[in-house]
Amino acid sequence: MEHGQVSRDMEQNGNCPKCGGSLEEGFIPDTVQSGSVPAAWYRGPLERSFWTGIKTTGRVHYQVRTYRCTQCGFLESYAREQDLM
Repeated sequence: MEHGQVSRDMEQNGNCPKCGGSLEEGFIPDTVQSGSVPAAWYRGPLERSFWTGIKTTGRVHYQVRTYRCTQCGFLESYAREQDLM
């Protein structure tokens, strides 16, 4: 079975692709000057900025959702179309 198929099955049935345990949704926060925000995935290669560290303005990005297996602790993250920011 291909990885893409395993990932789709995991999201649909809520079972861990590694051990079959239950999954719970969560998130991994990114720390910013004013606090914390959900992690995001940006389309395209990394571009450095002297002032901000990384250029992100105007780039397509998605919120990252992460699932954790309650049995083995395996993490798997997704940046789905419905999570466009």
